Amino acid sequence: MVDHYLQLNPGKTEIIVFGPPKTLSQLTINGIFLGSNITIKLVSSAKNLGFFLDSPLKFAHQIQKLKSVCFSKIRKIAKMRPFLTNKQIKSLTQALVISSLDYCNALYFGISNSLLKQLQNILNRACRTIFGIPKRESVNQSLQKLHWLKVEERIKFKVLLLTYKALNGIAPSYLSDLLNYSSISSSRNLSLCKSSAKSSFGERAFSIAAPTLWNNLPSDIKKAPSYLSSNQNSPYSALIPLL
Repeated sequence: MVDHYLQLNPGKTEIIVFGPPKTLSQLTINGIFLGSNITIKLVSSAKNLGFFLDSPLKFAHQIQKLKSVCFSKIRKIAKMRPFLTNKQIKSLTQALVISSLDYCNALYFGISNSLLKQLQNILNRACRTIFGIPKRESVNQSLQKLHWLKVEERIKFKVLLLTYKALNGIAPSYLSDLLNYSSISSSRNLSLCKSSAKSSFGERAFSIAAPTLWNNLPSDIKKAPSYLSSNQNSPYSALIPLL
């Protein structure tokens, strides 16, 4: 740090260790001492680029914070319904709520069903606010009218979108380097090499999740010239019934 003219700020620096609960339970340190007056504390959750990462990567803390923020925005939008058109309410909801729900959502791949349900509740509440749907009424048809994928489908779509970009040279190299085409893959199949995970924790890694989802796609989607195409043969249009 000295070579780059940087100085450590102990008050804003934290250390976090990622791993399964069994491994984390064996940790015996609470922090690190750097000199006589500098202590860097070990934390169980840390915020990076607006996203809370917890040690076991369950994202319970992140989702709790997200729920609080999104529900607060939804309540404020609901108060404006009498003064705005349905189109304006939809635009507000997409800009303020759905954008937050989709932020870094590829990281949610493989989370528990209970946490996934909490994320879906945010999407359902947003949909109810737009159409004024009662609490006990189903929102499935309304989600289709909005052309909104369900949360689990949105997560899979984001992973597949990142995979497409990585394979076509429009993603960071640290993602592209994790993917390789299978040696037995034909030009029609375009399957990716998939390594095996030793635990369910490892199955959530991009290097494993991406090939798992990608290899199940039809060949025409894998070979699509652009993910931005608006026709019926675009990856987005074709993916909706598959997710």
